[in-house]
Formats: sequence, structure tokens, C-alpha cells
Amino acid sequence: MTLTIRRATAGDIALMQALERDAAQAFRAVGYDFCADGPVRSVQEHQRGLDDGASLIADLDGAPAGFILMWPVDGHAHITEVSVSTQFQKRGIGRALIAASESWARDEGHDVITLTTFRDVAWNAPFYRAIGYEVFTPGENEPDLAAVQAEEAQSGYAAKPRIAMKKIL
Repeated sequence: MTLTIRRATAGDIALMQALERDAAQAFRAVGYDFCADGPVRSVQEHQRGLDDGASLIADLDGAPAGFILMWPVDGHAHITEVSVSTQFQKRGIGRALIAASESWARDEGHDVITLTTFRDVAWNAPFYRAIGYEVFTPGENEPDLAAVQAEEAQSGYAAKPRIAMKKIL
């Protein structure tokens, strides 16, 4: 199997939304149906990643398998979304996308990468912890990340415990 990671284009936005919808179905197995049924990232959010951050797509043997969407938040690189299609999960694709995003962040001069995630879902916080991310509470110098968490709570994604994590690059 050949995994390639490429930069996304505006023409890939609908594909990334479909990948996100498909990937979210895995949350049904842990009773987080609100994730499976909730909205996907908007065209505007994807465009922000294209314009101000990084939007990368993983292709496995030529088939789109997943993507990662990032942009700067409070001067740090921030992972906004990682989605891997259900048919391609548990093959290291998410890990490869995160490694590529960390390379992008370093190349852009970021020394920290942040994200928000579910605390109790195996492929969320425990996975990130295993690859070097640590739980933290955004401080006064991270108002935009605190705003991300507030927006998640308002949109219902804080129905289950969510946390902020970071990795020093």
C-alpha cells in the first residue's frame, strides 16, 4: 500500500466534507451519536485552512482516505480537524497526517501545536497523549483557543468531556 499526503485545493472541499461525515460515524460505537449526526466543517473553515494554514489530504493507493485541517490560533499551529474514512481507519493514516501537520507547523515557525479533543475516546485524547501531546488549560495568552472551546460548548460538542492539548515542537 502506498500512502501519499498532498496539499488540498478548493476543489477538494466537498471531498473533505464527505470524508469527515464518513469518519464521524465511528463515534456511534462509543455513544457519541451527536458527532456522527452533527455538522461537518464549513466551506469557510476549509477555505481558512487553505488561505491561512494547512489542509492536507492522505491518499492510500490513489483513493482519498483522510485529511487534516489546521490554522494559527493564538500564534500557535492548531489542528482543527483530523478525519480518516471508516474504511481506512487503524492503518496509521491519522498518525501520518499529524506528522505532516507537525512538519508544516515547524516550517511555518511554530514551536507549539494545539488541538481540542474528547477526553474519553480512545482515538482522541489517549491517542494524542501517546504521540506526545499534553493536556493543558488555555491561559490568558490563549484567548482564541478559549473561544474555540466556548464555540464547541455552544454547538453541543461539549456534551462529553473535551480538553485542550498541546505539543512542543
